[in-house]
Amino acid sequence: MTSQAMNYTVPSTKYTPEHTRYGMPQNGVTLPATRYTIHEWTGSNANQYLTSSTERTSSNNLRLEAERLRCETADRTRRTQNDINVKLQDRIDNITYWKTEVDRQLQKTDQEIANLMSSKKQLEQAHVATQLPHEVATTCLKHREGRLSIDLVHDDVEVQLLKEVEMIENIQALLQQRISESDRQLSELRHCKNNLEMDLKDKCTSYGLDSRCASLHNGSLGMSIHNNSVKIDPKSATPVAYEAFSHDNITNAEKQRVSSCRQRELNEHTMHQTSNDLHKQAETVNESFRIRTQEMIVAKTNLEENLNQTILEIGSMNENIAALKEAIRLKDSPMKVAHMRLNTRSYRPNIELVRDPVQYGLVEEVAQITDSIEALAAKLNESEAKLRNLESNKKALEEDIAVKTNSLNIDQSQCLRLRKTLVWRRHEINF
Repeated sequence: MTSQAMNYTVPSTKYTPEHTRYGMPQNGVTLPATRYTIHEWTGSNANQYLTSSTERTSSNNLRLEAERLRCETADRTRRTQNDINVKLQDRIDNITYWKTEVDRQLQKTDQEIANLMSSKKQLEQAHVATQLPHEVATTCLKHREGRLSIDLVHDDVEVQLLKEVEMIENIQALLQQRISESDRQLSELRHCKNNLEMDLKDKCTSYGLDSRCASLHNGSLGMSIHNNSVKIDPKSATPVAYEAFSHDNITNAEKQRVSSCRQRELNEHTMHQTSNDLHKQAETVNESFRIRTQEMIVAKTNLEENLNQTILEIGSMNENIAALKEAIRLKDSPMKVAHMRLNTRSYRPNIELVRDPVQYGLVEEVAQITDSIEALAAKLNESEAKLRNLESNKKALEEDIAVKTNSLNIDQSQCLRLRKTLVWRRHEINF
């Protein structure tokens, strides 16, 4: 069924912008404000569609780009964090290596310091131990100044004692030099030890910090942003400088330990050599004392034998002098008899006063007795002079024996007895 279309056409009215925006003029019919055309309405809708589609497309693209960026940044962040974790672990391993090396060098240096200090202590003990031999040697020299007269000689004992004193003083100076050298080496070792300790302390701190960093993860608590830390300190060390620093500390420590070992070997050699030299010289001095004492004993014994023989001879000479005096005394009576006979016969009268054999015999007898008395008197004078010489020689022998006794007392009772203290204390001198 068809129907006729109705005509709803409104008479065409010419609209102006004033009609569109502000209604009809006042003399016409007033319409509602803001009237758009279908074209505008359609265009507005199309524009909204287009804008919406564009925004959705842009938004979709943005979402896709954001998703891609999220994935990309998440992956990059994950890879970067993983790389940092690997680098942190490498760094921790590197610190662990160097920390272990530095600690090992520190322990070796500590041990070497202890060894060198022990060697130095032995040197000091050896130096103290030389005081007794020096005191004994100088005391022996002072005692031997008490020798008397001819025994005050510059003998081999004195030569060896002077040599011993000089040797001990040289040994003391050498030991003191080794002590000073050891002190300087200990100072170098302690300096190395201090550097190693500081280096080890820093490495332990760094190890703890980097281990803490390695333990951090995205879910760790107490984390915050530190913008001031996001920088490279221009004063920080490079990895090459870092390794060079520890390497130099280790190398220097090894070098000083080698020097210390050489110093200990030198100390040991010095103590061993000086000990041998000192003991050898002490034996030489003792042997010189033994030989000199034996010479003194022999000399004293010979002097005593000579003294005994001289005393016997003095006794014999006294007997001889007494016999001579008696012989001279005995010549007095024969002399008087001869003189009386001569005197008596001088009174013979006249021709009886003849030079008969009796007269000649009596004169000869007087001359003979006179010669005998003179010979006996001369021999008596000679014997008395010899007796005086024997007495003088006896006194000289007694004085010389007293000198020898004094010398033996000094060498045996004073010096050798004093030097025996070096025997039972030799373990103290054995460096």
